[in-house]
Amino acid sequence: MRTKTLKITTDDKISVIEVDVNNIKDLQNAIGGGLVEPVKTQKLWDYFKAPVLMLVDEEGLLKDLPLNFFGSIMYGTLVHGCPIVGDLILVLEVGEQWTGLGDVDSEQWKQKILRDYSTTMKDGDKEE
Repeated sequence: MRTKTLKITTDDKISVIEVDVNNIKDLQNAIGGGLVEPVKTQKLWDYFKAPVLMLVDEEGLLKDLPLNFFGSIMYGTLVHGCPIVGDLILVLEVGEQWTGLGDVDSEQWKQKILRDYSTTMKDGDKEE
């Protein structure tokens, strides 16, 4: 079942997308291919006040993918030096399963990120 969630790209665009979180191929397509790795951090919890995970390409560093600014901030790269690279999507962890953010939360959290990171993030759903 497809559900709405957020995609954040390496060119700092944030978009609401539809993805089937139970379909590995769909998740791989959403992040640009590769092995899907869930990333859970305290910064994500503190920022969203919910069990939000980033899904990233596990092989992104090996592929020399570009830096994902938002993902790296949420991962704590400034503290430990390991970046998040490549496009990512956000999902909610519900028990041992993932789900999309849904219609309302996707839009509200997109607006929050655009507001809080206005100097870097761009609305990927609007044509420039």
